[in-house]
Amino acid sequence: MEWTQAYPGLPCMVPAIRAFVRGLLIDTPRVEQAESVIAELASNSLRHTPSGTPGGVVAVTVTVRPGWARVAVSDSGNGAWSRPAITECGGDYGRGLLLVDALADKVGHDADDQGQTMWAEFS
Repeated sequence: MEWTQAYPGLPCMVPAIRAFVRGLLIDTPRVEQAESVIAELASNSLRHTPSGTPGGVVAVTVTVRPGWARVAVSDSGNGAWSRPAITECGGDYGRGLLLVDALADKVGHDADDQGQTMWAEFS
């Protein structure tokens, strides 16, 4: 099954995004990891893309199959993204993506002319 919810591009929406994911994955063993990951991905979208500007929107998708779940955040970013090297994570930014990598089984980034999506999978 798959559910998608759109949110205004405001940082105050991150708790609502976390609650959306928690509500859908509450009976799964990795709900806490998924909730932490979606908060990081949503925060990054709001901080680093036009989705975080007035009138911006992010969409959160949760996909669940037996023994597997994916959480994703889609935004209006241009897709110009690369995973920071570990040496880049010692500054003010980048540590959150290390957390995402540590908590999720698989992490990815898709982009097209509509925007970009960051996703994480949990077995």
